[in-house]
Amino acid sequence: MKKLAVLFFFVLFATASFAQFQSTNNTLGVVVGFGGAGLTGEGALPIGAEYMFYSMNEKLNLGVYAGFASTSEEYNFFVAKGTWTYTNILIAASGNYHFSPGEKFDPFVGASLGYNVASASFEWDGTKPAGAIEPTASVGGLVYSGHAGFNYWMSPGWAVQVRVGLLPYVGAGVLFNM
Repeated sequence: MKKLAVLFFFVLFATASFAQFQSTNNTLGVVVGFGGAGLTGEGALPIGAEYMFYSMNEKLNLGVYAGFASTSEEYNFFVAKGTWTYTNILIAASGNYHFSPGEKFDPFVGASLGYNVASASFEWDGTKPAGAIEPTASVGGLVYSGHAGFNYWMSPGWAVQVRVGLLPYVGAGVLFNM
């Protein structure tokens, strides 16, 4: 699966590097939201960033998406306690289909294919009980997602974006024309 993901990214970027770019369709956006990769507990809000740099046509754009989510949970084991920390990092190729390009209200749907790196670690608070360990684990794998949302263009240069999908599950942010 790792080889398939690497091959997909290589083909996408190799194609994009020889393509003719349309600067009016290149966008860079950042979203902040809640929910992501099944994480619950206390922690920072999940964030995502998207750079769409290749226009197949007026309605279909391709690019990359990155997301980050981290959270922690405290656990009490009678007299001892500790904290679990969970982190997810997502890097994906992404495509968006816009229903009303060039309009003030621009709804879109899209899909992403990429790689997710997840980790979990435990740290004891205070004195570690005799014989106790501090476990850690990390895993990665292919991830795919569908997403939908809309851009509301405040001016030709920037828009407010609301989206649902993966990492964050629900997010809002800003999008800039490049």
